[in-house]
Amino acid sequence: MRRLLLLAAVAVVAGCGGGSNSSSTAPKLTPLVTQGPLNSGPDEVWFYAAKGKPRSLVIFLHGFGGPTEETPANHLPWLKHLAANGSDVVYPRYEVGGSPDPFPSIDAAVRTATEKLGKPHVPVVVIGYSRGGRIAVDYAALRARVGHEPKLVLTVFPALYSPHERLAPFKYLDGKMKLAIMLGDEDTSVGFEGGRTILARLKLANFPPSQIKLIGVKSHGKFKATHLSVLDDSPAARRAFWLPTDRLIDSVR
Repeated sequence: MRRLLLLAAVAVVAGCGGGSNSSSTAPKLTPLVTQGPLNSGPDEVWFYAAKGKPRSLVIFLHGFGGPTEETPANHLPWLKHLAANGSDVVYPRYEVGGSPDPFPSIDAAVRTATEKLGKPHVPVVVIGYSRGGRIAVDYAALRARVGHEPKLVLTVFPALYSPHERLAPFKYLDGKMKLAIMLGDEDTSVGFEGGRTILARLKLANFPPSQIKLIGVKSHGKFKATHLSVLDDSPAARRAFWLPTDRLIDSVR
């Protein structure tokens, strides 16, 4: 695991977009426009209809950063890009200043948004950043427990686990799900510890290593792969985060 993390830290992120058709019916919503918020409190949710027929459903779990991060504001360009690239996108609030058990609120938010989107029958992708990254795999395990395992989980700069948070047994993951972990070479806020913990828990659950991909985000030029670089909208940040994500999503469509 240490060898893989070291390799990931110095890898250069690269990728390309693409996609395929889906049998889902396009929602009668204006594509790329922020819809919501719907519900209230931690059950609040925003969503974006895909441009054209949706080919995947992305559930985007934000980081811990107060009332701004709990809304789409910090990630708006990326969310709209995902929708433009053929994904219905759901952004649950899932907390108001922190929650040891965010999963019921995530479920409520996703249920509300997908009903408005016409319940598309497309692959589900979970993207989590920071705190959202550390709970994304647990959320996937809870979905798998009831027969709705995502096709892909991408955890971006996952934060350290809290001893007060609810954890889900990874044993419910059936081994078919793809899992990718992004790590930044200048992320001094959380470092690699969140990623190491996820890998250790997956190993204990006998999750197949062949389904795990480590992606190192490397600093270059003016671009620094710090913890907050995910919020950047520069061309370098788009190449570092958006393009490999597009490629991962395309691989499960």
